[in-house]
Amino acid sequence: MSLPLADFLFQSRDVLQDAWLHEAPGTGDTFSHGLSAVAARMTNPDARVSDVVARELSLLVQGSNGHPTTTNFRRLRDTVLRMWREQGGEDPAQVERFHDAVDAVEAAALEAHVQARMLASREAAEAAREQGGAPDASGPRRWEDIFTHLGVGVAVMGADDSAFVAANPALARMHGQPVEALKGLRLEDLVAPESRGALPRHMAAASSKPFHEYEALHLRRDGSRFPAFVHVTSLRDATGRRVGRAATVLDITQRRQAEAERQRLLATIEAERARLAAVLDQLPAGVLIAEAPSGRLLLGNRALESLLGQPFRPSSSLADYEAAHQMFTADNEPLSDDAWPMARALRTGETRQAEPLQVRRPDGTTAHLLGSSAPVRDRDDQIVAGVVTLVDVTERRRAEEAAREAAQFGERLIAIVSHDLRNPLNAIQLSVTKLLHGDALQERDRKAVSRIARSSERMARMISELLDFTRSRLGGGIPIERVPGDVRMVVRQAVEELEAAWPERTLTLTVGPGRYDGSWDADRLLQVVSNLGGNALQYSPLDSPVRFTLSDADAHVVLEVQNGGDPIPPDLLPRLFDPFRRGAGGNTHGGLGLGLYIVEQVVKGHGGRIEVRSRASEGTVFRVTLPREPARPAPAPGAAQ
Repeated sequence: MSLPLADFLFQSRDVLQDAWLHEAPGTGDTFSHGLSAVAARMTNPDARVSDVVARELSLLVQGSNGHPTTTNFRRLRDTVLRMWREQGGEDPAQVERFHDAVDAVEAAALEAHVQARMLASREAAEAAREQGGAPDASGPRRWEDIFTHLGVGVAVMGADDSAFVAANPALARMHGQPVEALKGLRLEDLVAPESRGALPRHMAAASSKPFHEYEALHLRRDGSRFPAFVHVTSLRDATGRRVGRAATVLDITQRRQAEAERQRLLATIEAERARLAAVLDQLPAGVLIAEAPSGRLLLGNRALESLLGQPFRPSSSLADYEAAHQMFTADNEPLSDDAWPMARALRTGETRQAEPLQVRRPDGTTAHLLGSSAPVRDRDDQIVAGVVTLVDVTERRRAEEAAREAAQFGERLIAIVSHDLRNPLNAIQLSVTKLLHGDALQERDRKAVSRIARSSERMARMISELLDFTRSRLGGGIPIERVPGDVRMVVRQAVEELEAAWPERTLTLTVGPGRYDGSWDADRLLQVVSNLGGNALQYSPLDSPVRFTLSDADAHVVLEVQNGGDPIPPDLLPRLFDPFRRGAGGNTHGGLGLGLYIVEQVVKGHGGRIEVRSRASEGTVFRVTLPREPARPAPAPGAAQ
C-alpha cells in the first residue's frame, strides 16, 4: 500500500523543498510552511490557516510586479503529486483532498495578499493626508486598483447582507457580466439554481466563523455553468468589529476537467489491467510482472499461484517476494537474489528462454519449471518493467525419466541375454559341426542334425542382430571399421552364400564396368548384402528370380537388389526400416524384424544412404549408395587450410 499523501508531505518535506528550490530559489521556507499548512488541512479539513501563516504564504501569490499570481501554487501541486507518484502513490480520493486543501491554503494566501494591499493603500492615503499632499503615485493609491489587477474574482459585501458593495473585473469576466452589473447583486444571484439550496447554510457558517470555504456551481450570463471554489472571510476594523465580508472566487473548471480526465484515464487503465489479468488467468503458464527499477510486483496470474503453491501477494520490492519462495537451479543449487530471472531482467536487461528451475512449495513438494524472462522497455529504450513466465514440466520430466529408465533397462537386458546366449549356442554349433563331418551318423539322424544346424545358425543370426541393435541404441550407432578393399568380392561372397542356402532359387549378379575399390568394412557390407538378399528371397514367389546389380558412380558405388512379387503397401514404406518390424500379410519367416534396421545403420555408418521403391511393374528394389571414402570433417573456423 502506498504512503498516505498527508504523511508523505510531513516525511518528505526536505526532499520536496530541494526539488522546489531548483525552480523557485529563495522561497524554500515559505514553501515548507505551505506544505505544513496543506498537510494540516488534509488531516483536519476544518482547520483554519492562521493569519500569520496566511501572511507568509501571501509571498507565493505575489508576482514580481506585486500583482497576484497562481504560478507558485500550481508548481506546488505539480511537484508534490509528481514525487508522490514516483514513490508509488496513486489514490484518487487522497488527490482530491489534496487539491481541496491547496485551494483553501491558496485562498487564504490570496486573502492575506488583498488585505495587505488594502492596508498599504490606506496607510499611504493617511500619510499623504497628514502631509497635506496627494498619495504617492508610485504605490497603490486605492484598494480598487488592487481589484483591477487581481487575477481571481473578489467581491466585497456588507456586514449584514450578501449584497455586493464592490466587485473586481476578474469576477465580472468570470461570470460574463460588466462590473457595474454586479454591484447590488447578492452572492446567490451568481450561483446556479441547482446549487442555491446549500447557499444559506454556507452563508450562515460564514457569519458564525472567521472564514468559511465551499464549492458551488456558478452561473454565467449566457446560462453556462462552471465550478467555483469560494472563500468567505470577515472584514473587521481596528476594534475587531465586523464591517463587511469579502468573497474570493476561484474558477476550478480546469482542475475539475484535469481531474475528470485523470479519473477517465485511471478507469481506462484499470479496465485494461482487468482485461489483461483475465487473459493471463486463462494461460496455462505462470506469469509474473514487476515494475522497474523498484521491482514492485504488479501482477501474478492464477497459474503462478498453482505453480508456487501459494497465493500471489503484491509486494513493494523484488527482495520481499524472493524471501517468501525457495527457488533452485536445475542442479539443486539455491538461487541468490541477483540470480532470479526477474532480477536479471530488471537490473541488467537480460533475456532468458526456457531456463530449468526448481521451486520448493510450502507443502514440501518440488516443482520442475522452465522459466523465461525479459525486460519491457519504453520508447527511450529504458527498462520500465519485467516479465517472467514459468511452465510446469514436473510430470513431463517424470514421464521422460521413466521412459528413459525403461528403455535403458530393456536394452541392457537384451544385451545381457544376447551375450549370455552365445556361449551355449557356440557349444551346440561346435557339436553339430563335428557330428556332420563324421561318418557315424545314419541318414535319418543326419537330417535331424542338419535341422539343428540350420536352427542354430538362425538363432546365431538373431543374437547377432540383437547385439547390433543394442550397440546402435546404447553406443550411438553400429561401429564401422574401414579398410581398403574391392566391394565386388564382398557382393560375390554374399550371393554365393545365399545360393548355397537357397539352392531352389535363382539369383543373378550383374557388375557394370568401372572401378570398385574403396575403404569399407567388409564384414558389415557382407551383412548388408546378405540381409537384403535374404529379405528379397523371403518376400518373393519361389519362381521369381532375385537380381543383384553393382555399378560405378564416380565417388560412389551403387548396389541394387530387386525381387518380383506383390509391391509393399505405400503406408508401410515410411516405417520399413523401423526396428522389430516384419513384412506384411503375416509372413514371418522366423526373424526378429531387425534385418532392414541393421542394414540402414550400417549404410549410414559408411556415410551412405538406402532407398526403396516398390511397384507392381518392376517389383521391389532396394538401392544402396556408398561413398568410396569416409567424408572428411569440416575444418574448424579460423583453422589453416
